Amino acid sequence: MPILEEEATSVSEYLSIIAGLVLNWSSPESGEVSPWFRGHKRAEWNLIPGEYRFTYIDPEEMRSEFMLKARALLDSSPTSDWEWYFLMQHYGLPTRLLDWTVGSLIGLHFALWDDTGESDAAVWVLDPWRLNKWTTRKSELVLTSDSAAQKYLYPVYQTKSIPRRPIAVVPPYNSPRITVQRGTFTVHGSNPDGIDRQFTSRLAKVHLPKDYCIQMRRELRYAGISEFTLFPDLDGLSRDIRAAEIEGC
Repeated sequence: MPILEEEATSVSEYLSIIAGLVLNWSSPESGEVSPWFRGHKRAEWNLIPGEYRFTYIDPEEMRSEFMLKARALLDSSPTSDWEWYFLMQHYGLPTRLLDWTVGSLIGLHFALWDDTGESDAAVWVLDPWRLNKWTTRKSELVLTSDSAAQKYLYPVYQTKSIPRRPIAVVPPYNSPRITVQRGTFTVHGSNPDGIDRQFTSRLAKVHLPKDYCIQMRRELRYAGISEFTLFPDLDGLSRDIRAAEIEGC
């Protein structure tokens, strides 16, 4: 089944597309679907996590080194392997994780936040319940404490195979950024192909033509979605002021 593709040239058009997807994916038996969203600043990018884009790295050695050296730099150490893994993703190290959000406008912001109209952007829309049913045969989201999730992240240097298909995981909301961004994750299994090459039945892509991206950024700001909204720190505040005063959006 081909991936459903739509095009939006305004925030209102984008929201109308999302409403249509929710309507089409929902049913009286399963209830209303709450999709996940992932923004890409370039429309041609696939849903491939960092670890599988940099195939020459040793991921377990990298994870071990990060856990060894990061402790002295943290106010409090993570209490589980999953918390360490999310921290690695947060600070830009390649993992098998992909960031998603349950907020449609937040996903749109991440597609557009530094767009200067040079290339088309896109927002991917996923039904995580259907993904997990395809992967685990259970139509339910997975917590990091669940046994299904543990199969995807063995302790460092433990040599066991991981499942082949990706899975949708809900993290603990233990950081301000994950909380305000309403963050969620998919974690890839041993198959390095993008999710868009493995699972297509409840996956959609909303194209954002480059000629409309800057205006859509302005519309998001009018709606109260900006860098400082999603990054409540000095970095987010500075980017927010710069966007408003220098870039005009």
